[in-house]
Amino acid sequence: MTENQHTLTDPGADSPADRVVEALRRRGGTASAAEVGADLGIHVSTARFHLDHLVEDGRARSGREKRATRGRPRTLFTLTPDAKEGPRAYQMLAGVLVDHLSRQDDAVSLAHQAGVEWGRRYAGVDVTEILEQIGFAPCTAMADDGQDEGPDGRARIALRHCPFIDVVQEHAALLCPLHRGVVEGVVGHPVTLEAHPGATCYVDLEQAG
Repeated sequence: MTENQHTLTDPGADSPADRVVEALRRRGGTASAAEVGADLGIHVSTARFHLDHLVEDGRARSGREKRATRGRPRTLFTLTPDAKEGPRAYQMLAGVLVDHLSRQDDAVSLAHQAGVEWGRRYAGVDVTEILEQIGFAPCTAMADDGQDEGPDGRARIALRHCPFIDVVQEHAALLCPLHRGVVEGVVGHPVTLEAHPGATCYVDLEQAG
């Protein structure tokens, strides 16, 4: 990753092989080269070329069709199970790790430092963009006088959504400092977080004293 690359998610690539995989999925995971070619509007030989490469890469397997009638059995291609697909249990994983962390000495300090170290990966990037990609739904917060400032004239961001609310509700004392650390890692200095778990939180971006 270069200094200018800071996307947090990998959207993948729409390659010919990926389109063939998707065609197999639409047919329940198994199809012939002729069926894949017809679905994608490509020649059967081109479809077979990509299917053979999927087999070589271990992403599919091939075998002869079992037929009860006469005729040459077709070669069918079947997707192999992909460990990257299927159910996710990130909430459980987060809960396990936070439960463990909460039992450590200086747990709050450790959580904050973990956030800082993660945020430093994106140092110099617009922190609002990072918060948006994480899922905090940030926006500029208006003070009572209509200015884009918080207490003492500090720039302020409202966090209108917490993407970790299910874990935060039980462990706000750890995760709110972690979130503050993320912002500090990105902007490069201490900030102030006005935390309201379950409601809108506010980050004052000017360096905290």
